[in-house]
Amino acid sequence: MTTTIYLVRHGEVYNPDGIIYGRLPNFGLSDKGKLELEKTAEFLKNRHISQIYASPLLRAQQSAEIIKNIFEIPAIHTSEEIIEVKTSYEGGRFSNLDALQSEVYLKPLSPTDETIVQIAARMQRFVTQLTAKHPHQHIVAISHGDPIMILKTAIQNKELSFHIFKTNTYVQHGEVYEITVDDDKSLSIKSVFIPKI
Repeated sequence: MTTTIYLVRHGEVYNPDGIIYGRLPNFGLSDKGKLELEKTAEFLKNRHISQIYASPLLRAQQSAEIIKNIFEIPAIHTSEEIIEVKTSYEGGRFSNLDALQSEVYLKPLSPTDETIVQIAARMQRFVTQLTAKHPHQHIVAISHGDPIMILKTAIQNKELSFHIFKTNTYVQHGEVYEITVDDDKSLSIKSVFIPKI
């Protein structure tokens, strides 16, 4: 028996000014982002989903709500474990970063900025807790790009370094990664859906 987690990246964000939104409030989905998640929800429709979890940030909550609307699930569970990366670059502009946004990890502005290892630990903790709480169920979890990629890198037993997780095929908005957890706690991860708009 396995537990299946459908780990979803939120849809595209409405961000005309190119702000590094990080954990800032009030950054919701764009019209395209809503359409992406409608397609993702359609893909998940026949997957026997029993629970939906989401990061507390608006874009993740909106994405979860779109998915929830096709299931008879009473509530969305919110988890801080799958929230966006904590960075002091938040509030600046993406145009001031390099193409890979390497500064966030390689040149942190504060000792309180999250490291890749810390992000991997909380994402792995989430998977462990979810599996213990909902064994043998199918669960949706809405998170963010870097945390998803860092978890993928950890599950694949690759080195937790910036260049490995960031230059791997990067998760798209609305993309679904299927994580399976066997009773012996072995994990696997693969992409199973990317919405096309």
